[in-house]
Amino acid sequence: MPDTSGEFQPREILRTLNEEGVEYVVIGGLAAVFHGSSLPTQDVDVLPARERANLDRLAAALNRLGARIRTAGDAVPTRIDGAFLSAMPLMLNLETDAGDLDIAFEPAGPRSDFDQWNAGAQDLDLGDGLAIRVASLQAIIDSKTAAGRPKDQMALPYLESLRDQLSNPTATQDPTSQQD
Repeated sequence: MPDTSGEFQPREILRTLNEEGVEYVVIGGLAAVFHGSSLPTQDVDVLPARERANLDRLAAALNRLGARIRTAGDAVPTRIDGAFLSAMPLMLNLETDAGDLDIAFEPAGPRSDFDQWNAGAQDLDLGDGLAIRVASLQAIIDSKTAAGRPKDQMALPYLESLRDQLSNPTATQDPTSQQD
């Protein structure tokens, strides 16, 4: 049962998704954090597989988390089931007892569905029996570029630099520290 203190608890959200057997990929800012980004994030973004059985499992997880539709005002309670989720075209922004959760059904960018995002994703063991799938850093960059939101545009130079460092870790070493 999630702590209802209002504190952002991404591990609790991810653990609940896993316990319900939801097939998903973590995308967005939290995925960037898992790649080493120090940019802050206050929500979990996931892309679920759209098969009805998976959406039923996602609905069960969301109900366990006390999910409500996030609006500019108060969060709106709603009945969430697989049929409701299958009718969502692009995005569903939720507030849960463990923090904000955004469910992207068609993220911005060249990868348009779960299979394309999942193909480049990697498994990540967060410890304590919590293993997740995390989108590639390049997929995150491509999506933020396509979304074009000011906050994404501000993050892009940092994320691109992080990608370059991760792809060539020796390039950031001090050349004077190399021994002959």
